[in-house]
Amino acid sequence: MKAARLVEFQKPLKVEDLDVPKVGKGDVLLKVISCGICRSDWHLWRGDPALVAYMQWSGGKLPITQGHEVYGEVVEVGESVSRLKKGDRVVMPASSTGDNRTCKYCMEGNSNVCEHLVIAGYGIDGCFAEYMLVPERSVVDLVKVPDGIKAEWAALTSCGFATSWNAFTVKSNLKPGETVVIIGAGGMGLSGISIANALGAKVIAVDINERSLEKAKMLGSIETYRYSGKSEELNKIAEDIMKKYGSVDVVYDTTGIPEAITPFLSLIRPQGTLLLAGLMMKGKEVFPLPADLVVAREIRIQGVLMLPAQKFDAIFNLMKEGRINLDPVIYKTISVDEINDAYKEMSEYKNAGRIIINKFS
Repeated sequence: MKAARLVEFQKPLKVEDLDVPKVGKGDVLLKVISCGICRSDWHLWRGDPALVAYMQWSGGKLPITQGHEVYGEVVEVGESVSRLKKGDRVVMPASSTGDNRTCKYCMEGNSNVCEHLVIAGYGIDGCFAEYMLVPERSVVDLVKVPDGIKAEWAALTSCGFATSWNAFTVKSNLKPGETVVIIGAGGMGLSGISIANALGAKVIAVDINERSLEKAKMLGSIETYRYSGKSEELNKIAEDIMKKYGSVDVVYDTTGIPEAITPFLSLIRPQGTLLLAGLMMKGKEVFPLPADLVVAREIRIQGVLMLPAQKFDAIFNLMKEGRINLDPVIYKTISVDEINDAYKEMSEYKNAGRIIINKFS
């Protein structure tokens, strides 16, 4: 099978032919149908510390097949697997149990923060390949996808869309009429705009990519702001938002860029929420926190890590009802052979949305 392997940080991925993984007791083998290229895959390729730490903590090491936004078809099941059969189509939540949901967090319905977390492309070989093996300890988290869901949409639910779903429906309980500022209109941010709009919230999007902001408008943003990356521009944007809309209920960061977050803290209303989902790059792991403001307004700062497998059903129900359109979230589809060109575009922040691998020959 063809697979894209990370052999050395910041070096081109090696696309090579490997043996199809062998299925052991309790394992499941997926034929990959569609696989998103998440910004966090790019972060690992760069060697950014938080992602390298995830890899090391979960037992992964180089070389490794990257990719975690997977939608695939079950082609083989190991002995003792009963809840899945050949032909089932599934997604593997990017953040999955690594202990058959036996830890405290899994038993409370929070398998996304399992004590023995498994992330494809970090701890185990991922989905930048024709086939992907899901180990027995994580099979319980595979989510069946109903008929009628587009393959590219299904792949997005594994991480980018699911993280934004977690942010707005679980972590902040976003309500109709509330206002949210989304920093970063990439795959995760655009997914967040579609969700917030479906929930009846008002969305303001901020990004450096003009095409991404055009897509933000298509998905329902009431206002968009472009900036070139200079902090003084962001201060002016925050001032303009305050003049036009007043304080906001939620600020949702998908970028992991400290200087992009700080200017918007003053926009958050008393008892509002700052949601942090973006992963930070090397040398930018910490952002200045105006503690007096956080205390005076009782601002809640909440991290968001993907979505537990137990909470996926509502996503597919919304899609089947036609209340979500993720076509604008897709930037383009490519072959696995084009993975290094995709990383180049991501490094230049040219991709307006998610790049999807759906071809392996």
